[in-house]
Amino acid sequence: MAEDIFENMLAKMDITQRQQAVLRASMELFATQGFNQTSTRQIAQKAGVAEGTVYKQFKTKQEILTAILTPVREFVIPQVTTEFTQEILVRQYPGLGDLVHEMILNRLQLVDNNRNFARLMCGSFLEQPRLRQEVAAAFTKQVAAPFLKIFEFYQNRGQIRADLATQSIVQLMISTLLGYTARMVLLDQHFDLQTAADEGTSLVMHGIANS
Repeated sequence: MAEDIFENMLAKMDITQRQQAVLRASMELFATQGFNQTSTRQIAQKAGVAEGTVYKQFKTKQEILTAILTPVREFVIPQVTTEFTQEILVRQYPGLGDLVHEMILNRLQLVDNNRNFARLMCGSFLEQPRLRQEVAAAFTKQVAAPFLKIFEFYQNRGQIRADLATQSIVQLMISTLLGYTARMVLLDQHFDLQTAADEGTSLVMHGIANS
C-alpha cells in the first residue's frame, strides 16, 4: 500500500477547502521544522491564506494539532491496521520468508510515501500517551492477533524454531521495521525498498527459521 494517508484523512473530514489547506500546511511544517518552531505566519504563507484566516479557523496552534490528531484516532488508526492485515492475508505465499518479505515491504512503502506524516506522528507519540496507547491497542487487535496464528501455523509445520514464543517473532518484526523507519523518518535517508526488504527478511529469518 502506498496511499497518501493524510490526504485520505482530509477527504473524510467535513471541513472547507481553506481549512484543508491550513491543516495540510501545518502538518508539513510541524513535521519538517517542529511544532514550537512553526509560526502561524508561516502556516498562512504555505497555505496561501491570510494570517487572520488561520486564526479565524483555529484559535491556536494547539487547536490545529488537535484537528490533525483527532481524525487520526477516528479514521487513520483503524484503517491502516485493518488494510494492512487484509492486503497481506489476501495472498498466498510459497514460504515463510515470502510472507515476512511482503510484510516488511508493505510497511516500508507506506512509510516512504508518508514521510512527513510519519514524522509528525513520531513526535506526537512521545507527547501524547493516549494516542500511543490507542495505536498499540489497535495493532494488538487488528495486526498482531491474526499474525500470531499464522506464525503458530508455520511453527507447527517446523519452519519456525520451537523454542520461540510467537510474540517474540512479532517483536522482532517490529524492531526490524523500526530500524528502517527511523532511517527514513528521522534521518531522511532514501534507499531501495526492495533491497531493504530483502535485508530485513534475511535478519528476521536468521533469527526465527528452524535450521
